[in-house]
Amino acid sequence: MTPATTESTLAKRLDLTGPGFRLELSFAPDHSTCLASYQPGEGPFLGEKDLSNFLSDSGLGTSVLEEAVEQLLVHAQENRAVEGLVLAQGTPMVPGEDGRIALSIGSGKGTGEESQESENVVDFHQVQEFINVQTGDVVATVLPAGDGTPGVTVFGTEIPAPPGKPLAVKLGKNVALGDDGMTILATGSGRVFLQGNEISVEDVYEVRGNVDFKIGNINFNGYLEVTGDILDGFKVCASKGIKVAGNIGACSVISDGDIVFCGMNGQGSGEIRCGGNLKANFIYETKVEVKGDILVESEIRLCGIKCFGAVRVSKRGIVGGECVALGGVDVGTLGSVTSLHTRVVVGINYRDLEEISRCFEDLKEIANRQKDLELSKNGRDECLKERAVVAGRIRDIRTRVYPDANPKINVRNVLYGGVTVSLDMLSEEFREERPGPFSMIENKVEGGPRFLGLTDLSFKAGDIEATFIRQAEIDRKRVNTP
Repeated sequence: MTPATTESTLAKRLDLTGPGFRLELSFAPDHSTCLASYQPGEGPFLGEKDLSNFLSDSGLGTSVLEEAVEQLLVHAQENRAVEGLVLAQGTPMVPGEDGRIALSIGSGKGTGEESQESENVVDFHQVQEFINVQTGDVVATVLPAGDGTPGVTVFGTEIPAPPGKPLAVKLGKNVALGDDGMTILATGSGRVFLQGNEISVEDVYEVRGNVDFKIGNINFNGYLEVTGDILDGFKVCASKGIKVAGNIGACSVISDGDIVFCGMNGQGSGEIRCGGNLKANFIYETKVEVKGDILVESEIRLCGIKCFGAVRVSKRGIVGGECVALGGVDVGTLGSVTSLHTRVVVGINYRDLEEISRCFEDLKEIANRQKDLELSKNGRDECLKERAVVAGRIRDIRTRVYPDANPKINVRNVLYGGVTVSLDMLSEEFREERPGPFSMIENKVEGGPRFLGLTDLSFKAGDIEATFIRQAEIDRKRVNTP
């Protein structure tokens, strides 16, 4: 018996036919695998010697699997058919990997903060992943195409491995190729965007719709625009600015740039931290910290406002809560008809207020120590020294000068009772309603507040009061002149 060979475009076939059987060997297209099919007949079955000679004549050699040979002979002896038995195994070739872009920056969740909770706790606010980069960061590396690894056929010949395809990189916005021709650098800040062979750093991110559980928390090195609302419980950070077409719930909204939105009801837990100017229609029950100006169309209600610029409310005004504005306040109304306690502090740096408050806490702690311990003379002397240091800190804080300070309040309609105002060092509580329009500054000649005709905040309190001080000095000299 001799093997019969047939060739096809895909693979080679070898047949061995006897009186009582038919054995067929088929091969994978690359000849890395040999499959055996055995069909028994009416005559003698395939013997070990015939099979050994057949395999030797076929040139399979050491690629033949001994266990498969034994299994095939058992089937032949038991007069049972077998299909697709792996009889010989070579080594498949591994084609070269195509060139690709490997991102170099580790990704983080939308907030950019790792959860401190247990790994078993799932935070459904963490949905999207952003790769935030700054100018000069290595964004990615272009990996060259690989050569591949040759294989070996069941006949012992080499199977060539085709090399991978090189990648034609498309450089998009805010990226550039390094001098080595392989490194991709960020030329601007933003988030890395990779699609196919095109890479860019996008500095604008648009959320079409609401920030909800589908979007999750956002931490983005760029400008964020939301066409819907930001729902309760989410944290949204964008370094270059935030614009929200709708409203914001009990959320945390943070940006180094301007923040613009329709309205916000923080429900006592919401917060805004803004490194630029803030513009909104209304703000309710929210902690707000702004480095620039605050411009609100309708109303600020029950908020904690800390502002390095001016606070302006176009229609109504500030109701309840506390507002500390270095650059002054301009409102339609101040307080409410129900005398809801409202405090407005102008011309003061809110961080100075916080520092002074800490100093008074220190003084209280020193006084308690003196009272509780019945100290010795040395102990009393030590407490006196500490008190002197803290008192000195308070004096230093109160002598700080800020060019943008404007201790001035403009009221266009009415100031209600229940309002406390602080004009620089002056504090005044109003129990009765006072109609507007007027501008209020500190009267440094006679003490108390000075009420003037309404002028814009661009006319600073210090300049206005300086005129009164000069006139008072002229009048004093005139009186004292014989």
